[in-house]
Amino acid sequence: MNTAATHALGYPYFPYYPVVLDILRSRRADSVLDAPCNRGWLGDMARPATGRDVEVDGIGPAALPESANGYRRLTVHDLESPLPVPAPYDAVVCSEAIHQATDPGLLVQALRQALRPGGTLVVTAPNAADVRARLRALKRGFQAGPSAQSNPPGSTASAMPLPWGFAQLHRLLADQGFADITLHNVVEAGQGPWLDRLLAWPARRDCQVRLKRAQDEPSRHFWRQAGSDSSLHGRWLVVSARRPGGQ
Repeated sequence: MNTAATHALGYPYFPYYPVVLDILRSRRADSVLDAPCNRGWLGDMARPATGRDVEVDGIGPAALPESANGYRRLTVHDLESPLPVPAPYDAVVCSEAIHQATDPGLLVQALRQALRPGGTLVVTAPNAADVRARLRALKRGFQAGPSAQSNPPGSTASAMPLPWGFAQLHRLLADQGFADITLHNVVEAGQGPWLDRLLAWPARRDCQVRLKRAQDEPSRHFWRQAGSDSSLHGRWLVVSARRPGGQ
């Protein structure tokens, strides 16, 4: 995390922010729901970063800090219950919440209903399948949650965060009827050292074997992504998916 940016912005800056903004720009999303909007970064950054007149609504379990602005509408709401959304959105961004939800399926279902047909869901989460995270879990004997910095005050969940990797997120989104499920690369400081690549080799090799055996393009697409650097040793997952039905 860039501590200088944290001081200047008034909230933490994480390396997945520009990836999310690039997805919104490429999908030409003019109406966006930020759920949850715990830090308020998306309301601040959406318009200047995308170059579009983006209208961002925010839903969160607590009021935003005074440093956050840029939202058209803010609603304090528990994400464990149906979302009070006024109209379908071009895109919904769910940052650092899916791994803390008590019922992830219900949450994703609610986010899907907030999208127009053809709209885009963007989910971010700490990558529990990162080889270093798996080694820490092996050492401790359990899967630890993300750092305290990724759990902002007012978070809805009090239970132990669930260990999400790309495969689990893909299955969750596919089960809820999403299509074009895509894992995006996040550029991180210190990403790609030789030790990470060495530790990830067995998993990468397994994905390569499964890719060769895949019988259809959707399966091949999944195994290519599952064996990528972002899946195997990226610290953050950014996954986009499309609600079917649009052009």
